[in-house]
Amino acid sequence: MKQQVSKWKEKLHGLSVKKAAGTVVKGLAGIVVVTGVSFGSLSWYFTGDVLGMFKLLRAFDVVETYYAGNISKQALLDGALKGIVSTLGDKHSEYLSGEEFEAFSSQMSASYAGIGVYISKADEGVLIAGVMDDSPASEAGLKRGDTILAIDGKPTSGMELADVSDQIRGPVDTAVVLTVREDGVDKDVSLTRRRIHIKTVAGEMVEGTDIGYIRIAMFSEDTGKEFTEQFQQLRSQGMKRFILDLRNNPGGLVDQATDVASNFVPPQTTVVSYIGSDGQETKFTAPGTEDLLPMVVLVNENSASASEIVAGDVQDLGLGKIVGVRTYGKGTVQGVYPVTADNAVKLTVAKYKTAKGRQVDGTGIEPDVVVQLQPDDTVDYQLEKALEIIKGQE
Repeated sequence: MKQQVSKWKEKLHGLSVKKAAGTVVKGLAGIVVVTGVSFGSLSWYFTGDVLGMFKLLRAFDVVETYYAGNISKQALLDGALKGIVSTLGDKHSEYLSGEEFEAFSSQMSASYAGIGVYISKADEGVLIAGVMDDSPASEAGLKRGDTILAIDGKPTSGMELADVSDQIRGPVDTAVVLTVREDGVDKDVSLTRRRIHIKTVAGEMVEGTDIGYIRIAMFSEDTGKEFTEQFQQLRSQGMKRFILDLRNNPGGLVDQATDVASNFVPPQTTVVSYIGSDGQETKFTAPGTEDLLPMVVLVNENSASASEIVAGDVQDLGLGKIVGVRTYGKGTVQGVYPVTADNAVKLTVAKYKTAKGRQVDGTGIEPDVVVQLQPDDTVDYQLEKALEIIKGQE
């Protein structure tokens, strides 16, 4: 009897296991179906094709498996991401990989990790064309006219300036050894890299006049502050009118253009506005000032984006004359959207309008006074014309 009971228990146990196994198999099948539906839905949402994500992964697999050459998975991924953005056909939209994103961020912050020197080409190597104040280079005694013969033992003769710059730059708190020729004597100088801030604004009084001259190289994170400080400094030196030089200024941050313009536009001026993809209008309004000074703005074919906003506003509001040649014509706004901490997508999000609602994309700003300047001109005729005009204003 006990043996019979034992056999029945084993039989019942076996049946339970089979039933449980069947339930598990059905459950897994259900999960697979649900996962497949979800994957297909996600694929449709992001690519417009139920098999879009599969096609992407399959293309990766085919290239990795059958390509005759060598290529890294990271290079394939970067290429795919770049391809997504490049399909837009918009030269101002791009995928920024790690190094590109770092360079872009440095440009917008007008800073980099280095030693603080300006360089130019020389027959025997690379010439130090200038040394920044309070920099590792100035503290090490490097000066204008010294020649950089080697970087960490690697000769600079024959190197491109961009490569020399890349070799000198590096992570903060790391060392670089320059072999420098100073007054005919060669020596090794060890320097520790640190964060270098590049001033984007420079100015001075035109000797013997009440005219100020201010140049903006680009609109980076601190440009508004730098401009306001320079503007106030020249005001304290007697500036009653001024020339604003935006030639070769590629643009930059719209909020900084607004901060700059606030020093010379009427109160509550809408410096720039645009309508985004969501249909909402965004306006950048400057507090402005009642103390308006006569001014002239210099532009050329390389003046773009934020510099065109400022020049266009001056023209729209009748604040001064624009002198030079037609500007570049980049009237679009880009947003930068991080993908991860190390890369991002820079994307055109709208076309901007100046104070009076003008769009300049593709057309640029036409100067009030056109003055050409040739590369081999020994006289800055554009600046000369600006001085002539501003001297006639009170």
